[in-house]
Amino acid sequence: MNDATQLSRRSFLRAGAALAGVAALGALPRGRSEGLKAAPLPNHKRLVVLNLLGGNDGMNTVYPATGTAASTYLSRRPTLGFAAGAGLALSGLPDFNLHPALGGLQTIWNAGDLAIISKVGYPTANLSHFVSEDIWSTGARNFTGLAVPGWVARYGNLYAPTGTGVVSVGMGRRLDFEGATANPLLLDSISSFQLEVDYTNSNNHNYRVDVLKANLNDQPATGRAGEIAAAQKAALDAAAQVQAAKTAYATFAATSGVVYPNTSGMTWSAAKLVNSLKDVAALIYGGFDTRIYYTGMPGGFDTHSAQLTGHDALMSGLASAILAFRDDMVAMGTWNDTVIVVFSEFGRRNYENGSDGTDHGHGNYALALGGPGTGGLYGDPVTATDINLEYLGYTTDFRDVYKHAIQAHLGNDPAPVFSESYSVTKAMTFL
Repeated sequence: MNDATQLSRRSFLRAGAALAGVAALGALPRGRSEGLKAAPLPNHKRLVVLNLLGGNDGMNTVYPATGTAASTYLSRRPTLGFAAGAGLALSGLPDFNLHPALGGLQTIWNAGDLAIISKVGYPTANLSHFVSEDIWSTGARNFTGLAVPGWVARYGNLYAPTGTGVVSVGMGRRLDFEGATANPLLLDSISSFQLEVDYTNSNNHNYRVDVLKANLNDQPATGRAGEIAAAQKAALDAAAQVQAAKTAYATFAATSGVVYPNTSGMTWSAAKLVNSLKDVAALIYGGFDTRIYYTGMPGGFDTHSAQLTGHDALMSGLASAILAFRDDMVAMGTWNDTVIVVFSEFGRRNYENGSDGTDHGHGNYALALGGPGTGGLYGDPVTATDINLEYLGYTTDFRDVYKHAIQAHLGNDPAPVFSESYSVTKAMTFL
């Protein structure tokens, strides 16, 4: 047996195990990498869904700054509450302030591109993280015992049925993607989505890849070996396209003037968002046909104790990451084709607990940002009566937020995506 044959077999076996994992994360149609263009698709509408896992404290994210609502808020949160002027003013909306660490969002508000949607939730609140996350992921309140695919999967099946139609970055395979008929692209990061170099033989990497491809092409077209080979070929194409996008974006970023925040010293969750949004930007610049990108901050928002310091760091990271991403989209000329929706699975109690934190609640604020948006406050404003309750109720169903984004921005009929019957509470007009 000659050296080339031995190398061939070792490459196939080693890469076979690695590529099986890559293939499970997502695969593209053959040939996509060869046709990749180093430029965003023109006039391509996309939605970026940003999940703040853990139950973000909406009451401190956007808080009442005037009247009885402000005084009631401070009486219920004597340690955690912000006085009028301590936060950031919202031009044209004097009754509310932003959390003082949300300077990046204030900038986007002042540009008219931030919609704040109040009292968002769903019927019959559930205070479990896991159940509430599942409700948001499926877009269905009564999913128990039902084989309900995730709402992102349903959208992809109907309107974007390719391996890159819906993409997750930095969030793993969430329930939102379960039930997809195409194998969606699910990345931890674009840097890690590639065939790893065997550093004991790093000089032979390209040769080893060529031998691997030749081995895959030699596999039978049918049977288990053929299925594995086809999946691995698709995985190689996916990795090639992602890495081509990374390279193209790096060239663009070198002259765009856009600077993402330095993640050293950030919380892990905030740093993850910065890197994930930068990866989303790279995929957009690389010409991906993606309609929905799903990312977020995977943890940190369950602020039962010592909330002031922890929540401040999370808000700062959120705002700086979104502002840099907005600047990136503007530099690419894609901001007017991009809408970002920010949500969390529930809000917090209206009152602080004995550990300088807040416990699980229900109704919350959602945010919608983008060039095509119409900034302002939507939904029913939070009042003193609301704040005197244990937690906020809801007057806007979260599915109405998604439905409006799908219809008004992506241009698709949302009815088959969210087919469960429920009371439509507020017509969304932020787009």
